[in-house]
Amino acid sequence: MVVSLVTKSLIKIFGSRNERFIKSYARRVEAINACEADIRELTDAQLMAKTSEFRGRIASGEKIADLLPEVLVVAREAMDRSVGIRSIFNPENSFDPSTLEPSVQPTFERIAKQAAELDDIEEMGCAVPTPGWMQVDIPNEIYNAVRELYPESRPPFRARPFDVQLIGGMVLSEGKIAEMKTGEGKTIVAPLACYINCVESMRGHVVTVNDYLVQRDRDWVFPFFRWLGLTVGAIHPFHMMPTEKKQEAYDCDVVYGTNSEFGFDYLRDNMKLSAKEQVQKQRDFVIVDEVDSILVDEARTPLIISGP
Repeated sequence: MVVSLVTKSLIKIFGSRNERFIKSYARRVEAINACEADIRELTDAQLMAKTSEFRGRIASGEKIADLLPEVLVVAREAMDRSVGIRSIFNPENSFDPSTLEPSVQPTFERIAKQAAELDDIEEMGCAVPTPGWMQVDIPNEIYNAVRELYPESRPPFRARPFDVQLIGGMVLSEGKIAEMKTGEGKTIVAPLACYINCVESMRGHVVTVNDYLVQRDRDWVFPFFRWLGLTVGAIHPFHMMPTEKKQEAYDCDVVYGTNSEFGFDYLRDNMKLSAKEQVQKQRDFVIVDEVDSILVDEARTPLIISGP
């Protein structure tokens, strides 16, 4: 009884262990927010170059913990630009340029024309060619004008990660479980955690619960990885995806897939006669969506494969 009372008293004074963790992450978020205005001054090319800069600094001895605010402010800006604001040039969204400030409208028309004139290109990990609107450099005045027009981060024209999503990314990058409620944006959190690990030159998997979400989530965050100089692929069941395409997907920095398909690819690789026939590559980390379902509920279902 005495121990229980002492414990409760200490928790009231110092907070629970989880609360102390949250406070430490919140301090990092404050540092990230303080850097945001400066990062917004960078061009698309300068923002992409940050990935190489971070990798170089880490190779020179700097710790990822010390770089974390810089890394995440770059990730936040890249997500907002590439997944959100860039979507105004996607013809499917039918954006009305007349809603922009009159001084910005000629720039919008110029960029839209450039995007339309660019040929679609084949890129690693992509099931379909990348259209021009995903390739074109966008001036900062467009980004600033859209932020004024849509101050709240809501799709399709804004995708700025919230503070809670930054915290989720930090938690996952440390190999911990982050519990997030429906609607808190788990689709954004996983790429943030991936980027933290990728600047340390790691490569990894993102495990989702079904094939539809594999492709949907990968396609939605593809511009984010692309404009940070990284590649992202998706794997699907053997009968849906030729071996060559699957090998290409596994060559990407980040690969989306279901837990069963990752498992079956591992089993199939162990039945191959030579390493050249195998599809999987060495991975440094894995991020699991719906971790309780995949690692507890579905873990009771064995993966069984038979040889020829």
